[in-house]
Amino acid sequence: MSKRTIAWSAGLLTLGLLAGCAGSRPVLQHPGLLSTRWVQMSAEYTALALQAYELARRQLAQALADSTWTAYPAQTDAPDLARRPPAVIVDVDETVLDNSPYQAWLVATGRSFSPKSWARWVQAAQAEPVPGAVAFVQEALRRGVQVFYVTNRTADLEAATRRNLQAVGFPLPDTLDVILTRGERPEWTSSDKEPRRAFLSRHYRILLLIGDQLGDFVSEPEASTEARRVVVMRYRRWWGTRWIVLPNPQYGAWQRASHSLRTWPGN
Repeated sequence: MSKRTIAWSAGLLTLGLLAGCAGSRPVLQHPGLLSTRWVQMSAEYTALALQAYELARRQLAQALADSTWTAYPAQTDAPDLARRPPAVIVDVDETVLDNSPYQAWLVATGRSFSPKSWARWVQAAQAEPVPGAVAFVQEALRRGVQVFYVTNRTADLEAATRRNLQAVGFPLPDTLDVILTRGERPEWTSSDKEPRRAFLSRHYRILLLIGDQLGDFVSEPEASTEARRVVVMRYRRWWGTRWIVLPNPQYGAWQRASHSLRTWPGN
């Protein structure tokens, strides 16, 4: 972790000391504590991120060798698919940029997510890259594949997002808008990313989709656990081939699921 992010996550890094203090109970009971500690402190998270981007690198080579390959279901029957320039679509948060210092700040201060504090974090442009992400993007560009960042960050945060991406090594062109934010166009006001994917698919052959939420691949289904699993199984052959998912235990639609935990019945 660089010095740029220490101020945001220092509270989490000292939780071991807080555990013995009388006032630490709200921090230790924060729902984001364990998931954020896992992202920041486990070797396994780093390994999974590197594994995801190594898989993406290998699949990119396979996709380039197959002119019929697409990661966008609506493109499978496009007659001019082979003539379209290749592109990859990546999400931003928890896919190429690591916002765990912001999550750690929420834990350490006992707060919940708010648009105001989130905007302040994004404007600070202090997020570090997810392991493996910069190397993958750089290789994709060397192979002539354009990378687009389709994010639900709002349009007013695009300049700060661009500044952050460039600061940590993601190459961004000056003549092409590759960051597609929510609200950037009138038809992009929804958090559903499908209209933005459809827009790109009219001009590019989409080789890979990379993200950490189901909505990075398809329109979000209803919040029920079963409905979301049905969607996952419908595209079972796409995961790990055309679609690459990054681990994110910190937040997501699963938090709204009404399903109770499956438990061991015991004795």
